[in-house]
Amino acid sequence: MQKRNKQDLLILFFKSVLMGTANKLPGISGGLVALITGFYHEMVITFKSLNIKTIKALLRGNFKKIEKEYNGLFLVIVLLGIIVSYFTTSKILDFFFKISELNVWSFFFGMIIASLFILINQNKVNNKKDIIYLCIGFSIGFILSISDPISENQNLLFVFFCGMISICGMIIPGISGSFLLILLGNYKLLLVDSVDALIESVWIITNMDNFNDIDFNLIRILIVFSLGSVFGLILLSNILSWLINNYENTVNQLIIGFVSGSLLMIWPWKKSYIEEFNNLEISNNYLRYLPDLSQTKDIIALACVISGLVIVLYVEKYVSRKKNIWTYREKN
Repeated sequence: MQKRNKQDLLILFFKSVLMGTANKLPGISGGLVALITGFYHEMVITFKSLNIKTIKALLRGNFKKIEKEYNGLFLVIVLLGIIVSYFTTSKILDFFFKISELNVWSFFFGMIIASLFILINQNKVNNKKDIIYLCIGFSIGFILSISDPISENQNLLFVFFCGMISICGMIIPGISGSFLLILLGNYKLLLVDSVDALIESVWIITNMDNFNDIDFNLIRILIVFSLGSVFGLILLSNILSWLINNYENTVNQLIIGFVSGSLLMIWPWKKSYIEEFNNLEISNNYLRYLPDLSQTKDIIALACVISGLVIVLYVEKYVSRKKNIWTYREKN
């Protein structure tokens, strides 16, 4: 743990905002940004130190103990940056979703494709065992892709589980927590709609407007999601770190296979079709189609795919260059 002056703390805050923003973008891991900006290792060590005793010390107001034993000031600054990023990024994403949902998902699709290229490049298949794990991951992802899509689910237990899963992107560089939320069907609900509801609620309370306009259901969902994220941060930071340290190649091959198999689920060009069940119209599945390059909207969407791909590849190239510089300095 390092000592920081006010300027250092301000820089750490902005780095945390960047990390939180990245964690909301499918294909980019918040942990990757933390690695680039140089506070990943301290963050992981701090997260792993959290336990029930930390909560007890917080409830008792023993802030000196929290600062001394759990790197409290660092933790507060990082969490504050993440919270601020969630509010600001949410409004931006909501704006673009309203303009063109096709373009947003196309951009995300490009980011995910680029992340997959990077994972494949970094984790070569060396033996039959790697091929087996790759196939297992692919099979799971492909089965999910051809099955009925997981629709938005507001069940609070499931929302809590989503909170636990989404935190993976901050613990393991290369795993996108928001991508996992897309597969679970709750990306827009948890990272856009519920956050927007909280912002609107604060605005209503501040201006003493009609309190009946507050969406208490979405606020409750956001609280449960946040609790799940905190629980996952404490529990999964230890479990996932152990798995990566002991079975890194196996975990990576499973991830590569899973992402490859689930690409069909993320395909941007699709239309939901309606089936009738007990006199109710239900959106049961998607009709996927190829982009029509004679249509301007499809050309723009394809450009969004390429943009997302280029951005992630550029970030990865920048990370590799930084790693080489650090390695050179250490040797000299």
